[in-house]
Amino acid sequence: MILKFLKRYNYLFVVIVVGVVMSCDNAQNHIELGDKFVHEGNPDKAIAEYKRALELDTNAAEVYYKLGEIYLKQEMLEEAVKEYRKAIELRPDYLDAHMKLSETSIKIGVPDDKLTRYTSAVESDPKDSKARIRLGIYYQQLRRMDLAFEQYNKVLEYDPYNPSVHYNLGVAYQDLNLLEKAVPAYERSIELKPAYEKAHYNLGIAYIALDEYDKALKELKKADDLNLGNVDTYCNLGLVYYLKGMMNEAIDSIRKALDIDPDKADAHYYLGVIHASNNKYNEAIDEFKKVITSDSNYADAHFDLGTIYHKQELFNEAIEEYDKVIQIDRGYADAYYNKSAALEKLGDMPAAHDEFEKYRMIRKTASGSASLLEFDAKLTGAAEKDDAFQKRKLETEALKEAEALKEIEALKEIEKAARTQD
Repeated sequence: MILKFLKRYNYLFVVIVVGVVMSCDNAQNHIELGDKFVHEGNPDKAIAEYKRALELDTNAAEVYYKLGEIYLKQEMLEEAVKEYRKAIELRPDYLDAHMKLSETSIKIGVPDDKLTRYTSAVESDPKDSKARIRLGIYYQQLRRMDLAFEQYNKVLEYDPYNPSVHYNLGVAYQDLNLLEKAVPAYERSIELKPAYEKAHYNLGIAYIALDEYDKALKELKKADDLNLGNVDTYCNLGLVYYLKGMMNEAIDSIRKALDIDPDKADAHYYLGVIHASNNKYNEAIDEFKKVITSDSNYADAHFDLGTIYHKQELFNEAIEEYDKVIQIDRGYADAYYNKSAALEKLGDMPAAHDEFEKYRMIRKTASGSASLLEFDAKLTGAAEKDDAFQKRKLETEALKEAEALKEIEALKEIEKAARTQD
């Protein structure tokens, strides 16, 4: 089960869509032309092409980085810094841009950025555990997990009884969904520091992902004892109770979270899930709408809202929500599937087939729905329908081919009759 509490990262999904906007192609053409001019040693023309590309695609972080590279080589350091910062704004995990920004900042004497400060601290004292852990966390934020693990493992070499390094190793493993490694890391940090509230909390979250709900409940209760009134702890206690079928306890925990933070999106989402699982659809709709008011990019809330509309045969409203899910997360496979089913109900078979093909392609690399409402996340069961769909598709294509052959034969008969008359 993929749950909302786990961090989800975007993967690149290549989806073939009819009618691709041509401006994207033009932007890429300018980028390639700019690269060609850089290779030929003509930076002015390269800059002009990169700027044309940005007019067509303002979110192209790599183009800002390329401009920064040109300005850096030309010793136009202030301009280079501006371009590197733009690249980082668009892609906070753009490590090369961070490195170049650090390098350029040192050259012009501006205040050091975080990467420079953290690296310098480690270089000043290679056995400063806090400095290494801080640098590891920063690398982790940049999604350079290899460099993060390198720092954590260095600490373990000379400071193996440091609970913080074991905790952060657990976080890194959990970020990569390597729960079988995250759990012992958290357990070791708790062994070294029994009152480590964050380690108890994260260990509870890991146990939820492993479907070990009793262990999760124990750790989350311990976290609550150590830090009473944590809204996230109450939310996840509510989630565990829900997964164990203890609905009253689940609602009580979620209500505690909402007493602390009335706008907490996760709390409203879990409450909506509980209502939906009890067929209280109007109450569920109200909760999912509150989620979206707090966080318009909460994909699961849009998906579950669409699913309820779908069950109520409000197909246009359902499609609108599925489209919002896809806009937020293009790898959310079940949104394509449900959209296909809704379009089929509306009688738009070509569009339904297109959405189902997208679902089939994305399903190969995506994990599908992150929604807690797994019992009807796929309204008729994609796996079960898959073979039937392909069979129907082949039959349709065969029928079209047969009809085309009949037309050809009819034309031949007409031509033959015409020749006979001549």
